[in-house]
Amino acid sequence: MAAPLPTFVTRRRPDWEALKELLGRQRAGTLRLEELRTLDSLYRRAAADLAHAQTFYAGTDVHRFLNQLCGQAYGAIYQPPRERLASTLAFFRHDFPRTLRANGAFVATSAGFFLLGILLGAVVVLLEPRGAELLVPEHLRGFIARKEMWTDGILTVSPPNAVASGIATNNLTVIIVTFASGILLGLGTVFVLLNNGVHFGSVAALCVHEGMGPRLFDFIAAHGPVELSIIVIAGGAGLRVGQALIDPGELPRAQALALHGREAVKLVLGCAPFLALIAVVEGFVSPGDFFPSWVKATLGLTLGALFWTYLLRAGPTPGRARATPRRPAGRPLRWPPR
Repeated sequence: MAAPLPTFVTRRRPDWEALKELLGRQRAGTLRLEELRTLDSLYRRAAADLAHAQTFYAGTDVHRFLNQLCGQAYGAIYQPPRERLASTLAFFRHDFPRTLRANGAFVATSAGFFLLGILLGAVVVLLEPRGAELLVPEHLRGFIARKEMWTDGILTVSPPNAVASGIATNNLTVIIVTFASGILLGLGTVFVLLNNGVHFGSVAALCVHEGMGPRLFDFIAAHGPVELSIIVIAGGAGLRVGQALIDPGELPRAQALALHGREAVKLVLGCAPFLALIAVVEGFVSPGDFFPSWVKATLGLTLGALFWTYLLRAGPTPGRARATPRRPAGRPLRWPPR
């Protein structure tokens, strides 16, 4: 004889609640490795309870609840491997832009630090040109003094594909350093953003002071909007890591770092193909005068607009609730089951 239904529920409910809690943490990405064995054990017990309920309590809320609970656990434990190409496409269609929008405050803060650095560098050089001796590298000062762009001879020394490869490597180094410096409680990322901003601002101000402003604009117009945006996004990823270390919330610091670090890594990985694309533009289009300035400016503005339109509009619309999965036909599932 089977035990009365209330007795069965009272005796088995703690395991069901524990399994439900572990499944919630697994979906949130906070499940620890050592808890996987517990999750599997609780699932097997719930499956046995489902068989028991199907035999003695078929059609009850308990039967339906256990059926759904075991289905969720099976899906969590025995997820089939996703197609690599499909996973990559899904990442760029949904995960990357959605992650950027979710961390928009960090990206905006990164942009603020970068712009502050540009402003500081430009103001110092414009108010006191001798300040360029401290902020602008000597070899660049030499080119600017001779009214020469240091980029003019790039294509005469190396073919465009080699130039693009070197630029991509250099840009990737900058991005990784900007992001990885966030491990220093975010202060490393702040320093890198300010330092890069001061360097850019001081060089630009010196070029303007020496009448080289249009030639500098001619060089950066095609690749600048996307390249600078990627630096800012990498800075946002670094600040995200720093914030997880400073304020982990209710999670242990190591667990918070692992959780939020995954989001930060998504931002950096998502920028990789765009970094390669813009390196091609910088290697083939930006140097020299083969392309007129208006073509470079139009290309840069178009690429920048497309890049940010994709980031702000691709994937689920921010703030829109996700559709709730449909339950099997029948009476609605209730918790706790009776």
